[in-house]
Amino acid sequence: MAKHDKHLTGKWQLGFALAAAAMLFWATLPVALKVGLEALDAWTLTWFRFALAAVLTWFYLLFSGKHKELYRLDRPGWVLLLIAAVMLVANYVGYLVSLHLTTPGNAQVLIQMAPLLMVIGGVVIYKERMSLLQKLGFAAIVVGLAVFYRDQWQSLASERYRTGVLIMVAAAAAWAIYALIQKKLLGKLSPQTMLGFIYLLATFLLLPFAHPQALMQLTPGQWWAVLYAGLNTVGAYGAFSESLQHWEASRTGMVIALSPVVAIFFINLLATLFPGLVAPEHIQWTGWAGVLLIVGGSMAASLAQSRNNLVEVIPE
Repeated sequence: MAKHDKHLTGKWQLGFALAAAAMLFWATLPVALKVGLEALDAWTLTWFRFALAAVLTWFYLLFSGKHKELYRLDRPGWVLLLIAAVMLVANYVGYLVSLHLTTPGNAQVLIQMAPLLMVIGGVVIYKERMSLLQKLGFAAIVVGLAVFYRDQWQSLASERYRTGVLIMVAAAAAWAIYALIQKKLLGKLSPQTMLGFIYLLATFLLLPFAHPQALMQLTPGQWWAVLYAGLNTVGAYGAFSESLQHWEASRTGMVIALSPVVAIFFINLLATLFPGLVAPEHIQWTGWAGVLLIVGGSMAASLAQSRNNLVEVIPE
């Protein structure tokens, strides 16, 4: 019998829809960030994203009164929340630095080590059990990523690319730690309250390293890209956090693993429709084989719903 987190609502369909929404947000993000990095440094762009997200989220928290949840948080909870905030900041900055050294498509594939680490953490730390189909899907994702990296082997010969890969590995590890801590805190804080605190703290942590005056030099096109990147933060992490209330961390991670595939198609579509905006991704047939393995594995693992997943819910 599958083991269930007592905080899950049992609405796996809603959890899947929210996870898919988060995946689409993250899949379309690299292009906006790449455009934004043409005019802003990684620290300033990350600061703006967190600042905008903090304003929007705290407007909701103050209006709804959910910010009062922070008053009831105990000392261990505060320690975990602070660690989660630092890890998310490290992920954001690391991702942007790596993106500057690689390409949008490759960066999005590399960051998929994060949800895979989250899947492992969900099984090891929270004792979430995986069905046979989920295990096969997980294996397919791992093999698919390995095949994709093999297709990009020539790029790995570049010192610049290797540096970007190493930074992305660190960013992925930081994200996985953040996600697993967030899962732990869901019994004490709502996702909106948790993210609101993290956004606000990150805004102050990054301010000494940011150059807000650079925002005044942006072109209209760059402004749209930077603004979307900021709004994307609220949409992606809001949907992701809500999905963890309805679905297991392992299954949520599997859906998010689809984002590099969608990102590659989106990048190539934009490169065709708007030449010069972004360079198309050059992937050989072996790379596409890896992409198909990632798609098949992600869908098989995330859509594999056992009977127990639908009927056994332990209320708070």
